[in-house]
Amino acid sequence: MNPIDELKTEHRAIEGALDLFVNLAGRLAEAPQTHTASDARQMLDFFQTFTDACHHGKEEGFLFPALEAIGVSRQGGPIGVMLHEHDQGRALMAELRRALDAHAAGDRSAAAAFRAHAEAYREFLRQHIQKEDQVLFRIAAERLPQAKLAELARDFERLEEERIGHGRHEELHRMLEAFEKAYGTAR
Repeated sequence: MNPIDELKTEHRAIEGALDLFVNLAGRLAEAPQTHTASDARQMLDFFQTFTDACHHGKEEGFLFPALEAIGVSRQGGPIGVMLHEHDQGRALMAELRRALDAHAAGDRSAAAAFRAHAEAYREFLRQHIQKEDQVLFRIAAERLPQAKLAELARDFERLEEERIGHGRHEELHRMLEAFEKAYGTAR
């Protein structure tokens, strides 16, 4: 698969997961004694593994340097903005983990905080994805030579194997499908 198309496909999976995540976060407050808290933790792991380690890893480790090599600016340019936003996303994930830990420790207000953070994360990441799809990925598709795209495809495959492990990508998609049935969302 073309590496830019692969990143866009991952974006669609992330968008679906975000809607599912907000649904799940709403259930946490409604049914705190159920398996929902465990499912919420698994969703946080999904975002850390799939979105950050895998997807952002491909961008930060390979795509952004390739774009810089053809003259796309990091400082004051789209790459710098995306890197800053990746860090902001990580900070939001840390807030979600803190809220979920507080919930597990018995803090009754933590479920509402978790939901609010989940909604903020969804909106933040949707805007981030739109910028990448509409700006950065267009630049990459138009300006990167075919040989570089082929190299990126190999690099992306290697990163998935090394960072998240063989078959883990598919396992995460199966988890999302199961959670969609439990928490009802359309992808």
